[in-house]
Amino acid sequence: MLKYKTYVKILSLILVVIFGGSFLYVYHFSKTYPVPFTYRISLDEKFRFIRDIPDKTQIDTIIVGSSIGLNNIQGIILEDSSSEVNHVMNISAYGLKTTEVEKLLNIISVFPNAKRVIYSAHFPDFSNAFTPDEYDLPFVKDYLNLEKETIDLPHAFHAYKNIIQFVKNHWNWEKQYKGDMFNFGLAFDKTGSIPLKLYGEDINRDKFDNPHPLTQDEENFKALERIAEKLQKENIKFYLIVGPYRQPLLDKHEDVRQTMSTFVKKTDMIMQKYHGLHLNLHPILKLSDDYFVDRFHLNEHGSKLTAKTIGKFIDENE
Repeated sequence: MLKYKTYVKILSLILVVIFGGSFLYVYHFSKTYPVPFTYRISLDEKFRFIRDIPDKTQIDTIIVGSSIGLNNIQGIILEDSSSEVNHVMNISAYGLKTTEVEKLLNIISVFPNAKRVIYSAHFPDFSNAFTPDEYDLPFVKDYLNLEKETIDLPHAFHAYKNIIQFVKNHWNWEKQYKGDMFNFGLAFDKTGSIPLKLYGEDINRDKFDNPHPLTQDEENFKALERIAEKLQKENIKFYLIVGPYRQPLLDKHEDVRQTMSTFVKKTDMIMQKYHGLHLNLHPILKLSDDYFVDRFHLNEHGSKLTAKTIGKFIDENE
C-alpha cells in the first residue's frame, strides 16, 4: 500500500503533467489558431488574421459587416479598381448585426492610417439587434498588436481558461472551418475577404428561393447613426453600401420590396446627416441570378462587380 506522502506526490505529479501539458498545448497552438475571445469562430479567426498582418500602418481602407461584407466585396479587386484605395483590410465576420459592427469598429485604432470605412449591409442585417459579445476591447487590441504567429502569456492564459472551446475549434478546423474553403468557410484572401464559389447543386435552394424575415430593429439604425457620427468626428470617410438582392424575390413579394425601399431611404437619411456616402448597388448593377448563391450573397463573379463599382464610386467622391 502506498504511503500517504507518496500518494500525494504521485497525484501532484499527475496533475502537474495534465495541467502543464494542457497549457503547453494551448500556448503552442494559439500561435497559429484563433484564441476564443468571442462565441463566433469567424470573428476570433479574423482577430488572428489581423494580428498576423505584416504592416498595419499600410491599411487605408476598412471593410466591415456581416457575411455581406465578408463575401460580397473582394478587397483585392477593390484595391485594383480604385486609385484612392491602396491597402484593404476586411474585418467583417459572419452574422454581425449593426450593434455588433459598432463595437467591432473600435478596433480600427490598430490601423493608424485608416482613411475610410466601407460598411456593406442589407436590411436583414438590421433585424433583431444583438447585444455584442462581451469581449474585452483593450485586451483584444493588445492581441492584435502582437507580432505574426506569436502569443504572450496573458492571451495564452485566456485561451487556456477557454480550453474546451479552443480544443473544439482546433479539432474541427480543417473539416469544418477551413476544409470547404469557399462554402462560407474561413479561408480569407490577403485582404480578409472570402469570394464564394458556389454553383449548381451546391446552392441552398431554400435560401435562394425564399426571402428573409422582414423585421427591422430600431436599435440597429441607432447604432448606424452612432457609427456615422463617430467616424465623422474622427475625420474618417464612411461609405454605406447596400448590396444587390435577387430581383425575382422583389418582384414576387411586395412586402420585401417595401422593406428594402424603407431601409434604403432610412439609411440614406442617416448617412446624409453625418456627411457619409450612400451607395445602393441593386439598381446600378441589376444582377441576374447567375451572380447569386442565395437571396443576397454573391458568387465570385458578382463580388468582383460590386468591388469595381465601389472603387469607381470612391474615386468619384474623393
